[in-house]
Amino acid sequence: MSADPGYSYHRVPVSVLGNGHELSVGVHELTGSQPGPTIGITGGLHGDEPDTVEFVRCFIERMRQVSFAGTILAVPCANPLAYESRTRNTPNDMMDLNRVFPGDPDGTLTQQLAAKIYAVFTQRCDYFVDLHCGGLFPAVEYAYVHGDEGLARSAGLKLLYTGPSYNGSLALCLEQGGMRTTVLEIGGGRTSSVHGTGRACSALERILGYCGMLGSVPEPSPDQVEIDKVQILRPHHGGMLISRLTLDDLGSALPGGTEVATIVSPQTLEPLERLVAPFDPSYVILAREGFTPASPGDFGFIFGRPAHGTAAEAQ
Repeated sequence: MSADPGYSYHRVPVSVLGNGHELSVGVHELTGSQPGPTIGITGGLHGDEPDTVEFVRCFIERMRQVSFAGTILAVPCANPLAYESRTRNTPNDMMDLNRVFPGDPDGTLTQQLAAKIYAVFTQRCDYFVDLHCGGLFPAVEYAYVHGDEGLARSAGLKLLYTGPSYNGSLALCLEQGGMRTTVLEIGGGRTSSVHGTGRACSALERILGYCGMLGSVPEPSPDQVEIDKVQILRPHHGGMLISRLTLDDLGSALPGGTEVATIVSPQTLEPLERLVAPFDPSYVILAREGFTPASPGDFGFIFGRPAHGTAAEAQ
């Protein structure tokens, strides 16, 4: 990136690895032309979600070309070791970085990393957005509602999850400290990176408008649906997961009991298991399309139950 007066980059040292290489985290800071709030943004907390690193990169490039108020503080690749290995967890200690915040400077490597990242945001930011995607095979689209419902709604995503967040996640930890936060889950899998990146950048721009950092406030999205419970469909058997859904089905509602995929043995080519929508109706939060390899217990699909309704789980 070329230098400009409103942009700076620095690295936060974390530790020296056993091979002698230094582990550090890159921090990008953009200062607007007018005073305003500070918003923090992260990608790459999970290494099997590489799209989120690209989301942050493209958003930073876009914001360097426009006028805005306040400050953007971004960590595009929060877990470099997991990103390198394309694993959800840090390969050194197999801990999930987004379950150990605020971290521990005297703890495991992942806990030390969490403590450094937490320190980047906790004293400086008014708002915080954590970016995630579906992973290497599934794609996803929804937003978490934390303490500031308006912040989550402003992103413009159709599905809003109002249920509990994961203990030890960075967004929840910062929210418990008084910060206004949300988590956006967009893209992943075999989706076009251009499509996912465009959706993520648009959502972030809408959030900046809501925070008063851009000249206009985003128009509300009239068709948003609140989800109060989610269920992950994990196959009990591995093999080929043959999906009956496409990524166009994200955000749509299916009748309870609808068959969404079949697990087929790669050896006998016979069906081993059927996966069906659990709620009536079931909103599609995360899905695979086409055929993808699957192991027992993998993320297959995630469905949401609409809040304030009479939906019941299918038997």
